[in-house]
Amino acid sequence: MNRSLVIACVLFTILILSVGQVNARPDLAWSVAYGSEKNQVAVFNSKTDPKFAEDAPFGPMAFRVFAGNLWLLDSIGGRVICLNQKSELQSDVVVPELEGFKLLEDFALVAGSSGKPESVWVAAAADCTIRKISLATGKELLRVGARGNEAGKFLQINQIEVDAGGRLFVGDLGRSVIAIFTAYGELIREISWQHSCFALDKRGRLHLLAYRDNAGYFHRIYSPRGQLLKSLHLGLAELQNARLWGVSADEAILVSFIPEGGFKGRLDLMSIAPTGNMEKKIEFTPPGSMNRFLVNVDQNMFLAEADFFAAPEGVFCVKNIEWDVRK
Repeated sequence: MNRSLVIACVLFTILILSVGQVNARPDLAWSVAYGSEKNQVAVFNSKTDPKFAEDAPFGPMAFRVFAGNLWLLDSIGGRVICLNQKSELQSDVVVPELEGFKLLEDFALVAGSSGKPESVWVAAAADCTIRKISLATGKELLRVGARGNEAGKFLQINQIEVDAGGRLFVGDLGRSVIAIFTAYGELIREISWQHSCFALDKRGRLHLLAYRDNAGYFHRIYSPRGQLLKSLHLGLAELQNARLWGVSADEAILVSFIPEGGFKGRLDLMSIAPTGNMEKKIEFTPPGSMNRFLVNVDQNMFLAEADFFAAPEGVFCVKNIEWDVRK
């Protein structure tokens, strides 16, 4: 499986879980050991499998923070787990009917009327499907997509999100589109996408970035009906690999870039106001080979720390990071 596109874009996904991430605390942190036990997460590298021949090793591809708990995608293990504030296993949901090499790309929780997660959408790389799984029973409720180049099918799923109404948004790197489905799996529309991630705000609007030569980046906002509401010129043409991580309550967007001068192990994360002005900035070290490695909940940012080359030595961690006061 060729993963070079994922690695080149790296540093893909969003962070705001529009079904209601709440009660986050800046002092929260979690750690999980590597391995095949229920309270561990699997990795695929030259240490764990002598047949390893990929461009880069794999481990958990995504995480979410919801109500003070860590939800983690055990991508190679084919499951979604939930850890409490003491990193103790609270929930373990195995995705059924996965065949061959297991690699889950991303996931999105779906809340019920109580506000608590009741199901989860999970994207499988092998057949390019997205399956909705009941958290209570582990049964598959719905499936969308398949491998293909037609509308509603995918070539390389990179990011999925769910809005407050249950609509499913799928970012496909292979076809360069964001596909939007109803809560019942019916395709609504597709929007052209330049692999810079996307985000949903609390009003159900879609935010994405578009790049033009000699002009730089534009922040585009689409209504729930798919109408382009706004296209704000940001510039920043000297910065590479923009990735939109979310939208704050005051409608500022969080965007990471490879700094001017090239990638040297660090990325810049910026908070950009609705006016297009940069408000805050922080530099951080991203883990490799992950889709969703940064999550923002109620203005608290959580970053994954992982070394899939060294695993099973070490641990997978999620920690809080804070804005630098300097711009």
